[in-house]
Amino acid sequence: MDAVSLIVGFVVGLAATGAAVWLLMPKLMITIHQSKLPLDETVAGLEKAALDRKWKVPKIYDIQKTLQDAGFADMTALKILSICQPTHAYNILKNDKDKLVTAIMPCRMAVYKGNDGKVYIAEMNMGLMSQMFGGSIARIMGQVAIEEKAMVEPFIAK
Repeated sequence: MDAVSLIVGFVVGLAATGAAVWLLMPKLMITIHQSKLPLDETVAGLEKAALDRKWKVPKIYDIQKTLQDAGFADMTALKILSICQPTHAYNILKNDKDKLVTAIMPCRMAVYKGNDGKVYIAEMNMGLMSQMFGGSIARIMGQVAIEEKAMVEPFIAK
């Protein structure tokens, strides 16, 4: 094989890998589940599930109301729960080098009504996200992924 073929093959392979990552990452980074309950019951249930596990729920955003107040009357129901497990947060944030993850903290779960009338729960795939960091962030976010899965599981339509 000559050098030109090798270089062309390498560049094509690199481009194909980049394209695959670009197309697949959004689907891998966010998980979406259909809820078996109406929107407000799903939100209340997720809030209770978090509180029962000693998580905090500092805020529930009513994005539908915010957008309707801004003049977008056709916005469907959409709420975002901010949730935080203080021990996990502290164990990450006590180290300055790990504070970069504050950009994705606290954890969030979105509950929304789709245009199809169904209710969905969307969340970041913390299991996959945890693998991108390594060290204590990976270990702690891996535990967060397990706990979030336990919170969401009872609400998923089978």
